[in-house]
Amino acid sequence: MIAFGGVGKTALSINWWHRSRAPGARRILGWSFYSQGAAEDRQTSADPFLDHALREWFGVSNPPSAAWGRGEMLAGLIRRERTLLILDGLEPIQFPPGPQIGRLKDPGMVALLKELAAQNSGMCICTSRLPLTDLEDYANSGMLPIELSNLTPQQGAEYLRQLKVEGIEEDLCQASHEYWNHALALTLLGTYLVDYCGADVQRRFQIPELMTEDVEQGMHARRVIAAYERMFAGKAEVDVLRALGYFDHPAELNALKLLLPAFEEQRYRIALKRLYDARLITTKDPKQPLDCHPLVREYFSLQATREGHEHLFEHYAAQAPLRPDTIEEMTPLFYAVYHGCQAGRHTECRRDIYRDRILRGEEFYLWRKLGAFGADVALLANFFARPWIEPVDSLPSSDRFWVISQSGFALFAIGRLTEALAPMGVSAEFSVERQDWQNAAIRYGNLSELHLSLGNLTEAITTARLAVDSADRSEDWRDWRQRAGRRTDLADALHQSGELVESARIFSDAERIQADQTPSCPLLPGIWGYRYCDLLIHLGQREEVLRRASQTLQWDEERRVLISIGLDHLSLGRAHISGSNEAAYHLGQAVEQLRTAGTYHHLPRGLLIRATPHDLDEARRMAMRSGMRLYLADYYLAVARLALADGDRTLARTHLAKATVLIQETGYHRRDSDVEILRTELMDVYPTVTETPDETSS
Repeated sequence: MIAFGGVGKTALSINWWHRSRAPGARRILGWSFYSQGAAEDRQTSADPFLDHALREWFGVSNPPSAAWGRGEMLAGLIRRERTLLILDGLEPIQFPPGPQIGRLKDPGMVALLKELAAQNSGMCICTSRLPLTDLEDYANSGMLPIELSNLTPQQGAEYLRQLKVEGIEEDLCQASHEYWNHALALTLLGTYLVDYCGADVQRRFQIPELMTEDVEQGMHARRVIAAYERMFAGKAEVDVLRALGYFDHPAELNALKLLLPAFEEQRYRIALKRLYDARLITTKDPKQPLDCHPLVREYFSLQATREGHEHLFEHYAAQAPLRPDTIEEMTPLFYAVYHGCQAGRHTECRRDIYRDRILRGEEFYLWRKLGAFGADVALLANFFARPWIEPVDSLPSSDRFWVISQSGFALFAIGRLTEALAPMGVSAEFSVERQDWQNAAIRYGNLSELHLSLGNLTEAITTARLAVDSADRSEDWRDWRQRAGRRTDLADALHQSGELVESARIFSDAERIQADQTPSCPLLPGIWGYRYCDLLIHLGQREEVLRRASQTLQWDEERRVLISIGLDHLSLGRAHISGSNEAAYHLGQAVEQLRTAGTYHHLPRGLLIRATPHDLDEARRMAMRSGMRLYLADYYLAVARLALADGDRTLARTHLAKATVLIQETGYHRRDSDVEILRTELMDVYPTVTETPDETSS
């Protein structure tokens, strides 16, 4: 259900549930993603939802660390029983209006909703102000979009009557029109008139206008909220409403007490009853967490003070264990970061809460162990005045560029590649300015990998050379790892560009550095080793790849590095005879480990090589969603081969055309020979393609 704030999306979905009692549903599950206010550009994470759903709803004690794996697992569990799932207010985890409008920011939510759209014996109801563009392929099959508009004046008049407002039809219709037939505004208006104006519709003129033109986002609802604020002035009711303005989540009583001037239980109960009757809050039960509509919360958030946020910061910082082990245990610390930053204590929050307790310093526990890159991005947003290149001024210079660097890496990991470019570039340049050559090497290396993933091969080579130069400038002998690793960045970019001889030479240089420093482990490990094996397979040296990957897999399993284990299995799967049991085993392990590792840009490697129909479709969606053009070219080549094998020469030519365009655009010349082989097998003189097919334009 798609509509502006206050039109009635949530009310409609909940009323449908209550009225129908969800016939046949064995389970009814619900979650709200609404955050502070009504803004659609807040950085909110789906990690707490996925973690809670798996652990609390389904009793999974050790869910996958990768967001995509959590989403798929949750979909599988939901499908076991006929389930009604209500996901309310998705817009905080969607991209706002722009090139990616409506796309979900979190891979786990993409996986969950795609799986449910493809197969679901129950129903999933989503509400948002934005379309679910990730599910466009399922329109009218697995997904039905319902766009809600405001009421008509006649419907608004009927609704006011149901709220016990009195007046002639013409006046009721006029009142509805004046409030733009907006459901929430009419709800608040009708309740206000009944409670304080003798139910007389004519007395609506006693409610002053607001100086704003933001009609679609709830101007008239705010007008009535302002009237309630004046009506409750000096009373406990307005204290409660102002307290709710501090929160970006339902507020528990112990936290609310910190913000209420003089808490008295009886006075609080009476205030809740009155606010609930006025339709301003969601419950009158003092034992339940208190929440309200985002428009109500946004209105009162403007009155929040630093002092109030400081009280909440200290409250939530004390609620969690010193170093929590799960997302659920960490949630109070997430709240602490938000409130601490709202109080202006950015430096303390970054150091004491985010770095020391959530990341556990160099352990980077949040994403290495929990795979919660989405939560990491949401936390980092608190330190920015303008994501992702302008941190708040109160942070020291070194902290400012630290959060920029962290955000670039986290955005890259969850597939928001184009957003990661700016922070990665800024952090690399800052390291050079400070002559911090180790970090410059790391950051230029990450930037090169990002450019390579996007298909910007020229930029990938340029930044890889800068990474090598930075590593070589370091006078610390311990930076031999950077000197070796950054050479593999450059060699890999050259390989993808078709420069095989120079690529092989630089890989050999990198491995010589590795062998000189660690004679007991002379082979390039992890992603470095995978890159070298990728070239060796291209050169036909499969036996050498089997030798290398078998050894590095043993080392990586001892160190329990998920990405490296997955890539070792991928090298072994490629080196074994295609279709053999050994190849199938290693490719299956590769996909499983890469999915579990949680780094979005590595998984398509395994999917494209294992190449089941489901794998290819998933890889295509991931590549198109994140703009990973090399993977998209590989997808079109793979589908062209399958079509040719099935005798569908027309489909094979169509996909070969798309692959050829991408290869020409990106300079992905390692695939030139694949194109020529397919052309030869098609026994056709292939025409030059001058236009980009529509599907590749994203």
